[in-house]
Amino acid sequence: MKARHILVPTDFSEASNEAVKMAARFVDLFDSTVDLIHVIPLMSYYDESMEHLGVPFDMEKDLYPKVLKSANEKMHEIAEEFLPKEHRGQIINLVGRKPSQVIAEQANSSQYDLIIMSNKGGHRSKGERSNITEKVIRYSEKPVLSINTEFGKEDIHEILIPVDGSDDSAAPLAEAFELAMMFDARITLMHIIEPYTLGMEVLPMTIEDDQAVYTSLLKSIKSYFEDHPDMNLSIESTGTDFEDQLVRKVDGKTETVKVVSLIKKGFSAHTEIIEYAEENADMVVMSTHGRTGIARVLLGSTTGIVAQQLSKPLLTLRPE
Repeated sequence: MKARHILVPTDFSEASNEAVKMAARFVDLFDSTVDLIHVIPLMSYYDESMEHLGVPFDMEKDLYPKVLKSANEKMHEIAEEFLPKEHRGQIINLVGRKPSQVIAEQANSSQYDLIIMSNKGGHRSKGERSNITEKVIRYSEKPVLSINTEFGKEDIHEILIPVDGSDDSAAPLAEAFELAMMFDARITLMHIIEPYTLGMEVLPMTIEDDQAVYTSLLKSIKSYFEDHPDMNLSIESTGTDFEDQLVRKVDGKTETVKVVSLIKKGFSAHTEIIEYAEENADMVVMSTHGRTGIARVLLGSTTGIVAQQLSKPLLTLRPE
């Protein structure tokens, strides 16, 4: 997994500090440089600035610098508390109407490998903060790791990847393989069979049995790896149904990760993903929609809802 340059949004809350602590762990793993970004919503910027000013005042000299100066001081304190000096990057303070778009645009326009951010906040409601995280995931072209609390190598044993047979859902397997190697974890592939609607009528779920779905999923993943030989990955049978292994062979070295496939039936993919992850998995890795087409739109919608409701770490990636 590539994580040499990391962007961490902060609102100075304890929740956002968890993301900074997580970035500090990545420093040890990847020798990363970490930039901090704070975005002041436009209306909050004016409200907070006006509180400290009398009338009349000079817009250039009084209004604009005050809030940014205060934010800059707080960010330097956070960086000094949590990040090793040699791994501290830029301190970025910006004002914007929509913080989520500002964060995503900053990441997209620079050479970042990863965004790490909290899935909840301090002075706003959990739902609102989750909404900002969900929007960053939607707008970002870079991978986003959203967390509630920091975690270590000893905390990740099972990584869940929802798959639907498309290339987009198979794309995260390369990153998940790297994470599984790092944490000595297994990967669970989860496919949800949903009913579908025609007007107001709910039609039955497919009658295909689990074995047929499992075989089809493996075939699609094998085809994806064949189309992307640069990944050096393959999926190979262990001789037991629903248990396989991801294999990477590079320069004569072979590495393997255990893969378990799980086929479930349910009325809502995001509900099944969240319920399983909360009870069994330690991390979820998912694609966001990256291209046009109804399958990509539905995949992106599911990822957005999972991002809002999941308490476990979520890594989202936009397919190339």
